Parts: sequence; C-alpha cells; structure tokens
Amino acid sequence: MSKLNVRTILKDLQNFFEGLAEGFRGRSVEFIRIEERELENVFALLLFGSYIGLPSPPAFLSLELLPHVAKELYVLGISAERADDPLSQIAEFFEL
Repeated sequence: MSKLNVRTILKDLQNFFEGLAEGFRGRSVEFIRIEERELENVFALLLFGSYIGLPSPPAFLSLELLPHVAKELYVLGISAERADDPLSQIAEFFEL
C-alpha cells in the first residue's frame, strides 16, 4: 500500500469516529433535555398539585420556590387561555 492510501484510510477512520462521537453527544444532550422537562413537570406538580387534589407542600416552602416557577406560571396562563382552541392544543403538543 502506498503512503497516500494509508493516510486517506486513517483520515476516513478519524472522520468516522468523530461523527460517531458527535452522534452520541447529540443523543445524550437530547436525553438530558427530556429529563429536564420531566423534572420541571414534577416540580410544577409538587407546587400546583393541590389544584388536582394532591397534598401540597407547606406554604412557606411553596412561597420560597415560587420565583423558580415563573416560566411554569406563564405556560399555565397561556394553557388556560387556549383551553377551548383545539389547534392551539396541537401546537402545544408539538411545542410550537
């Protein structure tokens, strides 16, 4: 084999493994984002569970955590406004 062929093979292998590593990184970031969304949902359920009959945490704890759920309150308000609009429910499902 010539020196040029060995270099191209090594370069192709390097590109393959770099692409493989990038794919794994992308998937792991995706899983972390999914887990973050689920943890936000659990957090919101802890704070707002009393609306659906779940026992709520002590009031002082809820008030201390309230600044951290500003985004959830905003989304809750938008969801309440769009409750009767089926198109908006589909858009919300796909996070548009």
